[in-house]
Amino acid sequence: MSEERLLDKIGKLLAQAEGTTNEHEAEAFVTRAQELATAYAVDLELARARQQARRLKAVEEAFEQRRLVIGERGKRGNRQQVFLYLAVAQANDVLVNVAQDSTFVLGFGYPADLDVVERLWASLATQMATAAGRRLRAGEHTAARVAAVSWRLSFYEGWVHAVSTRLEEARSRTLSQPTDTGTTGALVLREKVERVRAFHDQESQARGTWRGGRGDRQVHGPAWRAGERDGRNARLGEPEVSQRRQIG
Repeated sequence: MSEERLLDKIGKLLAQAEGTTNEHEAEAFVTRAQELATAYAVDLELARARQQARRLKAVEEAFEQRRLVIGERGKRGNRQQVFLYLAVAQANDVLVNVAQDSTFVLGFGYPADLDVVERLWASLATQMATAAGRRLRAGEHTAARVAAVSWRLSFYEGWVHAVSTRLEEARSRTLSQPTDTGTTGALVLREKVERVRAFHDQESQARGTWRGGRGDRQVHGPAWRAGERDGRNARLGEPEVSQRRQIG
């Protein structure tokens, strides 16, 4: 399957997931989309390994560094949006640098992987903000006696945790399956991960540690649990074009 057909197939799965009101069907489409992305990465690595020159024009891609805007400086929620991007990137063999102020991320990897990561992140980020807004309008933060902003951020953290777990489970299932060579997908992708890391180490100009990774903010239990529940039922789909690069 070519890169173009891969993205087309994943796009159709995302649209199906977004279009159904059946949570079980949506979950199946979510899992299949991630498994397809992982399995295709395995197929690419097998093709590269079989090619002595390891330069097949049909499947080989140049590495790329891609910048994605998260939000304006000082905007509440940027930290959680970054964590969501990190979860999607990790499931798709993309390494990430994060701006100290959490306003943007830099993804390092193959273009096809970066396309999948950006598409999934944009859709999930839109759904996360929509789900939080719906619960806030219902007054759940008032019932919990928590400020709206604090409630939203705790909701986001629970939501990201649930989605991250689902992505990790889908990836693990795919990588544990044997390939046509008898080895597992995890072994096949090991060399790919090393190449991506080598590219990152060569191109990255990051200095220091991202401060947003510190877990020093109070988390409100009811909001976190609400986010975790909604995250378990998140659907993947295409967001509005205006929301692709920066979630309002």
